[in-house]
Amino acid sequence: MKLTQAISLTAGFSVGCIITGSIIKQPMLRSLGELTGFGAISLGVIVKLNSVNADKEKQLTAFKQENICLQTKFEKTQNELNKLGKKFQTQDTRQRLHLANIQKLQHQQKVVLATVTTLEQKLDFYEKAASEKPENIKVNLNKNSVLSVTQSQESMTRVYIDGNNLSFAVDGLQIELDYDALRIELSQNASRTNFKYYTGIHSPMNDGQRRFIDYLKYQRYEVIGLPILARPDSKSFKTVGDDVKIAVDIIGEVKKGDDVILVSGDGDFIPVVEEVQRRGVKVTVVAKKSMLSEQLSQVADEVIYLDDIQYKLAKYRKFDAA
Repeated sequence: MKLTQAISLTAGFSVGCIITGSIIKQPMLRSLGELTGFGAISLGVIVKLNSVNADKEKQLTAFKQENICLQTKFEKTQNELNKLGKKFQTQDTRQRLHLANIQKLQHQQKVVLATVTTLEQKLDFYEKAASEKPENIKVNLNKNSVLSVTQSQESMTRVYIDGNNLSFAVDGLQIELDYDALRIELSQNASRTNFKYYTGIHSPMNDGQRRFIDYLKYQRYEVIGLPILARPDSKSFKTVGDDVKIAVDIIGEVKKGDDVILVSGDGDFIPVVEEVQRRGVKVTVVAKKSMLSEQLSQVADEVIYLDDIQYKLAKYRKFDAA
């Protein structure tokens, strides 16, 4: 028997007791009926409340399940958006690197064409010399030797690279530097260049450092090795005398008409820059924005930020979208 039926029977029994007790004038029976009726009413109220609570509990459970489903869908959507964002960044990076690669190839083409033109001019000269009389050949060869001496005294773009400073800058930009691309980028407006790379060298030199130096030499950098000593805390190392060596070389080598490109943002080079500027030398500073001394940027004739050309200098690598 269900509880609702029991309540109905109890209510009926209560009414019967109350009516019967009133008719036969039995107070006890009437009181029993009233007490039974009160109990039936109370029980009915309790059942009703329990039913309402059960419905609310079901609704709450359904709401929680729906909320869990919505949360799961939201997380899936968020993951998809993150993947799309990574794909977009990858495509953007790939596009920039492709563009940088094209620019590198275009510049290399210009360099090759210029070299071919120079060789053709030399070939024309030797062909003309060969067609003339022997005594004229001697004269012309002498003239050519004089021309060579004159050319050797022409202005030059001298590039001085603070290896430690550049290394920290590249780490900050989170790229792998293509030193061939760096040489091409800094040689764009120069007819004759000389690149010097200053770096600390361990003693004895390890295999990784030896390969790196061989790679620089292959890319036509003149590598100037300096000693490395442990700092007082013994947890890091310091290259000894690199700034001084760069400054000494600049002062000793640069002449009027030359151009200097200093790859460093160190403010210690300000006196050196000012000195060669007094000789009529243009000085361009190449550095990462956050590592460039404000005073050095004000003294320099031109400033090139590595941040702005990083995609021209980064090694091309294939990217896989997550």
